[in-house]
Amino acid sequence: MKVLIVGSGGREHAIAWSIRKTNSENLQIYLAPGNAGTLPFATNVNIQITQIKELTTFAKENKIDLTIVGSETPLDLGIVDIFRMNNLKIFGPSKKASQIESSKEFAKNIMNKANVPTADSITFDSYEESIKFLSGKTPPFVIKANGLAAGKGVTIATSHGEAAEALDNCLNKQIFGESGKTVLIEEFLEGKELSIFSFTDGYYVSPLVAACDYKRIYDNDLGPNTGGMGGYSPPHTFDSSLNQEINSTIITPTIHQMAENNTPFSGILYGGLILTNQGPKVIEYNCRFGDPEAEILLPLLDSNLFEICQAGAENSLNHSEIRWSTNSSVGIVLTSKGYPNEYETEKIISIGNIKDNCTIFHNGTNIDEENNLISSGGRVLTIVSTNNTIENARKDAYDAIKSVDFIDSHFRTDIAKSTDR
Repeated sequence: MKVLIVGSGGREHAIAWSIRKTNSENLQIYLAPGNAGTLPFATNVNIQITQIKELTTFAKENKIDLTIVGSETPLDLGIVDIFRMNNLKIFGPSKKASQIESSKEFAKNIMNKANVPTADSITFDSYEESIKFLSGKTPPFVIKANGLAAGKGVTIATSHGEAAEALDNCLNKQIFGESGKTVLIEEFLEGKELSIFSFTDGYYVSPLVAACDYKRIYDNDLGPNTGGMGGYSPPHTFDSSLNQEINSTIITPTIHQMAENNTPFSGILYGGLILTNQGPKVIEYNCRFGDPEAEILLPLLDSNLFEICQAGAENSLNHSEIRWSTNSSVGIVLTSKGYPNEYETEKIISIGNIKDNCTIFHNGTNIDEENNLISSGGRVLTIVSTNNTIENARKDAYDAIKSVDFIDSHFRTDIAKSTDR
């Protein structure tokens, strides 16, 4: 059997690692393009995630049995539709279904039709009309570019001036291109945030799993947003009652509405939620695993990830056994100096011995001509530990960082320090 994983980050490393952990050596794992962390147990293929034609050709010529897509970009480019047209088995949503992430307006329409609780919003394509709408209203305001913006398209404006700047950037200066030609102005919601994940084949919804992540670059949630600086699972708020409420009022109605909308969603549905005084509400949907959430959650998966994704691709997920460990997991991201702004790369990294309950996933690494492990991105490594409590997992993860020699690296020191967030 052969599996192809599309992507190059820590999320894709974690997917490949999880598949290798539960499958025998006769399963061949390919990553396109992969990174230095996947080299010891998989084959990296020099094809980028946007090269859909080349990925299709590779899958056909190498008789790939299953392809798993890591990030949203190839999904938005229609990789699932093209693979299916070529009779290639692939796990992930179609281009139309992936609009649940790539078009916030599409997602709002789905949620409103399904009566899924979410923030009230209005869509604008005119700067003047959007400014007129905000006139006389009290901040804060949430301004969102409608399309994909690499995680930089959302502004929480605490003044009319900040809101005007965000709207000007999208609608006039068009810094996000097509993605910012329309914007959503949303009500500001207060409460604790959490991320919810579920496998689905478009009809069946697997048991939910939850995590909390840290977006800001510095301790105490200071500094600019990043792709994610770490996180933990499970959140202490995510008990069986909340799990059932989220499944029955948010996740399942969304999946059913997608099917009714003739855009059935097959893949991993990732809900960014906030726990308000009125109950859980959706902030946003994503159409794939998060990063670093994949690295944090997959070590807790007690089932066979390859078989789960295969069943999802075959619309038979209801026959799969999907179990999650009762342990806790903590992940801490090491970044290059300067990230999330201009950062340095090609720094030599050495990794010593770590405990068996710890794993180091590679986000942005490569091998140089002298066979040294070097940094190649802003987020470089994610150190993950699992243990019986979040406190113990946290201690082990931070202890494992001491085994990493990476000059000028940066990491937050407060990941999972307080789980009351």
